[in-house]
Amino acid sequence: MVLQPSDAVEQTSYIRITSEAEFKESVTADGDYEITFDTTATVALTPDAAEKLYRMLGARIPELRRLAAAISLN
Repeated sequence: MVLQPSDAVEQTSYIRITSEAEFKESVTADGDYEITFDTTATVALTPDAAEKLYRMLGARIPELRRLAAAISLN
């Protein structure tokens, strides 16, 4: 069973954030990690969600770099 905060919102969205995007980060009064990417998006993650995202990205970065290199060669 997954527990969610009572104020959590589930939403499916697609945004593209490039490496050139300016971002700001902070920790909210509730202890969430919040990242704002220009005016495109603001993401607030609980500590557990931030850690999970960190692990997931770390595992995928080598594959993403390989795919990007293969695409740039074409």
